[in-house]
Amino acid sequence: MYKMGAMVIAMSDAMEILYAYAKEELLPSYLPSPEYREVSRLTARLSLRLRDLLPDDSWNTVEKYEDAAAQLHSMELEAAFQAAFSLARELP
Repeated sequence: MYKMGAMVIAMSDAMEILYAYAKEELLPSYLPSPEYREVSRLTARLSLRLRDLLPDDSWNTVEKYEDAAAQLHSMELEAAFQAAFSLARELP
């Protein structure tokens, strides 16, 4: 969904296609920085460390948290795309 004035509008099919293309084809070219790679490695190491430290029943909670955090991040990416799309529509 994107805001048009105070109204929130769901993404059209065309917007969803553009979003998927941007996410799959364009976004990766913005992520090869050393900082991104380091944070990616760090999160993988920390996840493995948590798995080693926690009993199985606690690990299930961590996995659920990681899934929810990933879903939240995905929603934030979509909202950022919608905001950029809305901004681009306002340009002359």
